[in-house]
Amino acid sequence: MTYDELVRSWSDTAHDRLPGDDQDRIVLDCARQLTDDPAGESAYRWVFGLALMLPHTELAGGDVPEVVADAVRAVRRERAGQVCAHREHPGEEEDGEDLLYLFPDVLLMLADPDGTWVDNYTQEQWLCPVTVDRFAAMVLQTLEPGAAPDAPPLLPFAAQRELDSLTAIVEGYPAPGTDVAEEVRAVGQGLRWQRGADLAGQVITAAALTWWEGTALSSDAAYEALVQGFEAVLDATADVECAHDAHPALPRWATAAVCLGIHLSSPGGRGVYERRGACLKEPLPLEPLLCPVFTSSVARDSLDRLRALRAEPVQGEQD
Repeated sequence: MTYDELVRSWSDTAHDRLPGDDQDRIVLDCARQLTDDPAGESAYRWVFGLALMLPHTELAGGDVPEVVADAVRAVRRERAGQVCAHREHPGEEEDGEDLLYLFPDVLLMLADPDGTWVDNYTQEQWLCPVTVDRFAAMVLQTLEPGAAPDAPPLLPFAAQRELDSLTAIVEGYPAPGTDVAEEVRAVGQGLRWQRGADLAGQVITAAALTWWEGTALSSDAAYEALVQGFEAVLDATADVECAHDAHPALPRWATAAVCLGIHLSSPGGRGVYERRGACLKEPLPLEPLLCPVFTSSVARDSLDRLRALRAEPVQGEQD
């Protein structure tokens, strides 16, 4: 296999174009190459390859995520404490979708130093040990949240896929083959078991679905899952208190609320929101958005709105 074909196989794995077993093998081969020489001159290739294939690896089964995490951990050990004179490095501002399309071209350009260079960052910035370490950290933090808190924040690729799908649904143009009822049901079910810092984002995402009439009509199972999900949140937050004088208002548009909710539903997404204010032109402060009293209020209002879509009595009304 030529180097061009190898990079193409990494890109195909990232975009799920190959059989699952083949994709696992390609990821594991890349990780083992890195493990064999984590300090070598070619280590950047394997690190960038593993970063490119994260959309597959983060959902892979078996020992694939563990093998990859161990490989990039070895790279981080080799580069611990290294510094450089660069003011900026690749990966600090780009989101995951950008990187999927950027890595293949960069990998091929780096392999041909005499060729034309067309990226905003220089070859030296891409090959900088700090750059390699940061992408290794990004991979590790994605696979083992909390293991690399210094990593550039990254919205999980599974979350990006959910964001794309739910946005299309609330806009009224779901992608062909989308099971709308199943997508809505999954959001409702998520509310029943989600707790901790991710809960606020899950509730905001579900709240956005109650602004769309199709939610109540999608299926009985989807409707009941959302109702039971909001009820579970209200039970879990029944006694919460806070010191806030006021809480923020959610975005006006369902698409913006979905985007906000998805970002607040994971540590990586919250990091992206804090750094770049994803979804909103005027980002709201993060701390009050995560307030459990605010979360409870959003759940209560959303449950009432959802029941109104099917003309059910809300809590407190007399028959």
